Amino acid sequence: MISNKAEYENMTIKILNSIISGEIPLPEMFPECDKIDFDLILEQCINEDFITGLESDRMSDGKLHYNRIFQPYVTFKGLSFIDSVKQTEALEISKAAEQKSIKAALKANKSYIISVVAILVSVLANLDKIAHNVQKVLSYLNTP
Repeated sequence: MISNKAEYENMTIKILNSIISGEIPLPEMFPECDKIDFDLILEQCINEDFITGLESDRMSDGKLHYNRIFQPYVTFKGLSFIDSVKQTEALEISKAAEQKSIKAALKANKSYIISVVAILVSVLANLDKIAHNVQKVLSYLNTP
């Protein structure tokens, strides 16, 4: 059962891709979708002019029936739909990657700052020893 827009779009793309590959879409080809949802999506594809070569009719009992007029194919509008969904998915992937990149940069900056602070703390903690040793080195350099 289709429960959200993403599932609807993915199922629509699967149906359109099956037509592009030369197959006539049948509910049995899509076990992830029940027959009612399949019929509604295929009918929507026909009504939106994503597909040509098929027409749909409702029977008196409310069930959908499809007539093949000629070899079905996906129209330019259907191809544009596939492209727009793929572009949206690519945009979402790029946004997620950008967020991960920002998080990685923040972690790197945080590590750098912690390292600099650690060096400063260790220098300050040992400042008296450093000053004493610098004096000894200078005294050795001044003796002839």
